[in-house]
Amino acid sequence: MKPSSTEESQLKLLFVPTVDPTKQGDLLELSILHGLRSLLGKQCIDYPRKKVMYHDWSDTKKDTLHGRGFTLLTEPIQDLSEEDRTLGEFDAILYGCGHMYGEKSIAEYNKLAINRNIWVLDGHDLHGHAPKKITIKEGDKELEVIGSQFQKSFKRELVEDNLQLVYPTGFGIPKHRIRSIDLTKKDQLFQKTAPDNSIFKQVSDIGGGFSHHKFTEEEKYYDDLSRSWFGLTCKKGGWDCLRHYEIIAAGSVLLFKDYNKKHPLCSPQCLPCLSYSTKEELDDITNRLVVNNKPTDEYWFYLYKQREWLNNVGTTEARAREIIKTIENNL
Repeated sequence: MKPSSTEESQLKLLFVPTVDPTKQGDLLELSILHGLRSLLGKQCIDYPRKKVMYHDWSDTKKDTLHGRGFTLLTEPIQDLSEEDRTLGEFDAILYGCGHMYGEKSIAEYNKLAINRNIWVLDGHDLHGHAPKKITIKEGDKELEVIGSQFQKSFKRELVEDNLQLVYPTGFGIPKHRIRSIDLTKKDQLFQKTAPDNSIFKQVSDIGGGFSHHKFTEEEKYYDDLSRSWFGLTCKKGGWDCLRHYEIIAAGSVLLFKDYNKKHPLCSPQCLPCLSYSTKEELDDITNRLVVNNKPTDEYWFYLYKQREWLNNVGTTEARAREIIKTIENNL
C-alpha cells in the first residue's frame, strides 16, 4: 500500500498501538492505523512499530489473530525508516485500543503533543468488562452495556447522545479488498459463514477461538461471499463487525437482523440495508429481491447503494479521514 503522503492533510500524528503481542488483532486499531498511514504517510508514526501491519510475524503469528488476519492484513503497509520513526513534536497523539487490555497512557509520549492534544480509540464491544457501564433501551429491553470510557475519543459502539468530544467511528475495509460486482457467480442464497443468530439457529458462535471459522484461506472466504445473493449479519458482542464490510466488498447485498434497533450513532452508521427480525421477514425480503434466480430492480438498488456507502463511509481511508478532520477541528 503506497501512502498518499501529505496531499490531504498537514497533520502530524503519533499513533500509539497496543503493545501486548497476544493482543495485536484488534480490528478497530488495525482499521484506523491502516487508513491513517494511507492518508498521512510519514506524518503518521506508529510508535512502537505495529509489527503485524508490516507482515512482521516475529512476535505474533498471523493465524493466532482474531479473524486469522483476513482482510486488514492481506497486504503489508509501507514501512518507515528509523529516521522517519524518530519522535519529536506532534500536533496530536492517538492511542489505539491497548486500554482494553490494561495498558496505560505513557507520560513521555504525552509530553510530545502540542497543547496535550491526546485522543483514544474506544474499541469496546457493548458487552464485556470495562470500568464504566450504563443502562440503555434497545427495542423494548433495558440492557447494561459498556459506555464511553474517555472524554476525547472515537468510539464505534457509541450509544450515548450529546457527549462532549466523543465521536462515532467504526471498522473499515482496505480499498484493495473491494471486488468488482459479478452476478454470474451467484449460486447460493446466503454465505456459509452466516452467524447463527442471523439464521435463527441456536447461538454457538459467540466468543473467541476459531471453532466456528469455516475457512482458513482468505480468498475462499471471499469467494463464498461473492457466490451468495445475500450476506446475512447481526449484532454479536456489538453492532459493528468486519463481516458487514466484507459482505458488501464481495459484491453481495447485506441483510442485517434487527438493524432498526441499533442506536444511530453506533457503527455501522446510516447503512442502507434491509432490517429483518423474523424468519418470515427474511423470507419475504429474499423472495422479493431475487425472483427465479434473477435480481430485481430493488436488489440492484441495494447492491449499488451499499457499495456507495462502503466507498464513502466504510473504507479504512474514509474512517481515517473523519478522524483527521475531527482532530484538526479541535487543535
